[in-house]
Amino acid sequence: MNRTIAFICAFFVTSAWADEIDNRQVLTLSAPQRHHVLTEMRDLLAGTQAILAALAKDDMAAVAKSARAVGFDMKHKAENSLHQVLPKEFMQLGMSMHKDFDLIAADAASLKDPKHSLQQISDTMAKCTACHATYQINVGQATEARLDEVAQRGSHVMPFDLEQTTHVFSKTDTGGVQQVIVKDKANSGQIRLIREHLAKIADEFAHGNFSNPAKIHGDTMPGLTELKKARQGDMTIDYQELADGAQITYASGEPTLVSAIHQWFDAQLSDHARHAMPEHGDHSPHKN
Repeated sequence: MNRTIAFICAFFVTSAWADEIDNRQVLTLSAPQRHHVLTEMRDLLAGTQAILAALAKDDMAAVAKSARAVGFDMKHKAENSLHQVLPKEFMQLGMSMHKDFDLIAADAASLKDPKHSLQQISDTMAKCTACHATYQINVGQATEARLDEVAQRGSHVMPFDLEQTTHVFSKTDTGGVQQVIVKDKANSGQIRLIREHLAKIADEFAHGNFSNPAKIHGDTMPGLTELKKARQGDMTIDYQELADGAQITYASGEPTLVSAIHQWFDAQLSDHARHAMPEHGDHSPHKN
């Protein structure tokens, strides 16, 4: 039990260190990259709590199951797209922890020894503490280079002209509304292109195909993984024409999906900063 208390305290000690002079190595990430890394950290913490709860009940089958869920095959790991952004040592620590959890799962299933598993957890979390003691994560504003990159990628996916149009993202309690409108209401050519594109991607999204946003923003875009995993009926996606463009309305009764939609909107607002805005006064949700 003393080891358990010491392990839990280790998470809070790192926060106390942050209030002092912080000499840790700074990792400057974009908002989507930071979200991806912190999602992995939260999942690891939740998995560890589940393991400790199972150990308290001497339920070694549950220990093995919970450990395996955060092992090397865990979802949300920092994938290849982050390998060039994060230091090699940071990546090695993370991968080592996932392998440790796989070993914890195997030993829990074969040895069924709670004390052994608890020692393994303590050793593994020492790596977590070392990581927090070494690195801090900062979010950099979308750089001009990033905005240029997104605009370039977008030109190969979206047929309309970003300079002649505006993306509008409006969050709602059940999801949100994504609109693309023209700056000049007489620009019928751009309106046609907007409608064709939004109708096409709305149909793709309704069938779980979010490949186009990934092409523009990357596979680690916040919210994208959750949206891809949505089951049929968990979310409605409705296309509607507007007088000066078109919109897609996303709605769900699942809090996880509503949060994913909001995260997805935030990422698009950041990456399309030159050509996007939050809710527009003349185009609030569902107005035609």
